[in-house]
Amino acid sequence: MRILSALVLYALLLAPASAQAQQCAQPLTTGENPTASDCLFILKAAVGTEVCVVECVCAPSGTLPVKATDALLCLNAAVGGSAPLNCPCEPTTTSTTVSTTTTTITLPPGDLDNDGLGDEVDPCPDEALNRCAGICANDEASGRPIRMNNGRPETGTGAACSGQRLDCNGDVWEADFGANTQRSTSHCNLGGEGCAIAGIEDVFGCRDENTADIFRCEHWGDPLYGGLNYSFDVPNGSYLVNLLFANTFSLTTKVGSRVFDVAIEGLLVLDDFDQVLAAGGSGRAVNRSIPVEVTAGEGLQIEFIPVVRNPAIKGIEVLAVNP
Repeated sequence: MRILSALVLYALLLAPASAQAQQCAQPLTTGENPTASDCLFILKAAVGTEVCVVECVCAPSGTLPVKATDALLCLNAAVGGSAPLNCPCEPTTTSTTVSTTTTTITLPPGDLDNDGLGDEVDPCPDEALNRCAGICANDEASGRPIRMNNGRPETGTGAACSGQRLDCNGDVWEADFGANTQRSTSHCNLGGEGCAIAGIEDVFGCRDENTADIFRCEHWGDPLYGGLNYSFDVPNGSYLVNLLFANTFSLTTKVGSRVFDVAIEGLLVLDDFDQVLAAGGSGRAVNRSIPVEVTAGEGLQIEFIPVVRNPAIKGIEVLAVNP
């Protein structure tokens, strides 16, 4: 293991700086070939300190589970060798059942765009934000579209990335509104130039600095101020709620370090949600799409409930389905 780690670190100086995202042996970078940083990630996945969203990306041997020898295959390719990369293999799939007193929600396998919806029920299987499902809903009380960049400039800490943003698709994300508290907002402290966020293209299909800002600011739930709940004035009907996440806090970079539940309209829709696990690493963007029926005539209610540390949300979008 020491020899393998040394080889990977040595190759960081030798490997080309490009790879093709989410292709064989390329869990991190974009381009034509894997890099040594991809190989180091694969080694970490083999020992359980990182998680691949698409498992077979980290298994160039073509078999699961991921092994340290997969990192060696990747490394050989990264430095120009002729290692056979046999991806894709057959990923393992599991189903998670979430139970409440009123309903049971099953999150099925086969989620190719990693939005939390199995492809057999996903309205847009190749589009993480599922824009084909409907149009952005309006909050009738404020007249504002419910598409927001969470985190508020009033605290000062979130000023650089908070407020209204025009994303890379040309959609406006409003400043944070609708929360039960204006407190407990913050911005990325992971360091690095501009606090780079990976995986934005997987969610938006494009990226720019304004879109990255949506993932740099967050609103988090402090029990001292009633946790974190959002309420929107919308009529009864069918909706799809997009919840944007990314870990941007230096003390919650590992799987299990921040876990929380999400309830919408009183139903538990995300149970023990771990944004690092869902995204495949810290500092990576991920979306969860939740189909919702509003029937009580009291608008749309979203609750973020702490389990381990405090819940945090980067962006919220509500689409009206077949309005």
